Amino acid sequence: MRKRLLLPTALLVAILVAAVVAAASAGRTSASAGKAPSGTVTLNGWQVSPAEETKLAKVVKDFEASHPKIHVNYQSITGDYQAQELAKFAARKPPDVLYVDVADIRDWVGQGVLQNLDSYVKASHFSTKPYIKNLLNAFKVKGHIYGFPKDWSSLGMEVNTTLLGSNPIPKTWAQLKSVASKINVPGGKPICLSADWARLMAFVYQAGGNGQFKSANSAPFRTAVNFYVGLIKSGLAATPDKLGSSWCGEAFGKQKVAFAFEGNWMFPTMAGFPGVKFTTAPLPKGKTRGNLAFTVSYSMAKDSKNKPAAWELLKYLVGRQGMQQWVSLGLALPTRNDVHAVAGRGAFTKYPASVHGWGAQVGFRHIWNDVANNELTAVIAGKESVNSMLQKIAAAAR
Repeated sequence: MRKRLLLPTALLVAILVAAVVAAASAGRTSASAGKAPSGTVTLNGWQVSPAEETKLAKVVKDFEASHPKIHVNYQSITGDYQAQELAKFAARKPPDVLYVDVADIRDWVGQGVLQNLDSYVKASHFSTKPYIKNLLNAFKVKGHIYGFPKDWSSLGMEVNTTLLGSNPIPKTWAQLKSVASKINVPGGKPICLSADWARLMAFVYQAGGNGQFKSANSAPFRTAVNFYVGLIKSGLAATPDKLGSSWCGEAFGKQKVAFAFEGNWMFPTMAGFPGVKFTTAPLPKGKTRGNLAFTVSYSMAKDSKNKPAAWELLKYLVGRQGMQQWVSLGLALPTRNDVHAVAGRGAFTKYPASVHGWGAQVGFRHIWNDVANNELTAVIAGKESVNSMLQKIAAAAR
């Protein structure tokens, strides 16, 4: 499992000093002759699929056509993206523009390696109004913008309509439990639940919680865990390994379950199971609505060597034209209200006010990977109590 990587304190000081000098220089340059940005911009990201790589290459090519003085050097990073980017920051040779997972934004801002974009937004009159508020807020730290969300997905409830039969699609926790108790799945269970807080945390928000691991030892967390784990203990749900699958999407495709809680990525998955009839509905409501936003930003490195051109590229990629091109592939959802998702994604976008950036907290990766998920696995296996788990998670997050 990946652990959070921290830069040495002395090196951080050096980076911050260099950043101040670079920022002052950039300010003088942009204020001088008003020349159009030019030169090479390095863009770093990671590849999820060949189709995604092809689509991004097309977006970049169109940007270069509309900005002939700027060349984009796109580098797709394989392997441990976080570790490689941190090494580049440490060497003061970062890309100009890069993907930043919401799970890293607070740590990287704290380490002083990302550019505050407020002045660029103001100087170019770039409107932030079209962005879904909660998604943009996920990349704000202490009120300052350090990235714009390039795309996102929330969780939906995938429903096998054949296995559902004449039962209604559940809209609440109580209905989910009731309907599941009436469904028979040969060789499987009504519901698939992962031993992963990347699914369970949505239920915490639905129970009225704040989603912060430091608040784990609180009533909403306890309510959500007891409901979630209770579905497994009662026999209404099972983890994917108990269903002969590597994840819930596979179990759903194999028709080992009638319900799964996955994101927009289920559409390409289900293309491999063409005989399965299914629909996607919003997550069932608990005390309130709640969902997770799996999102990534386009951000600028504080040590970027060409900030004027970097901002032009960033603006284009998260602007209306660039984003419409990007999401037309159907791999992810638009973060702007003036850009339309491909058909069939309504369940994921219906309640934008209820979504929360997954991982938007300091030290998140360590707590999630090394503590929270291990404890949840132990609870599901009956080796740990819910109260003990929540106390350990809260202690680790302090």
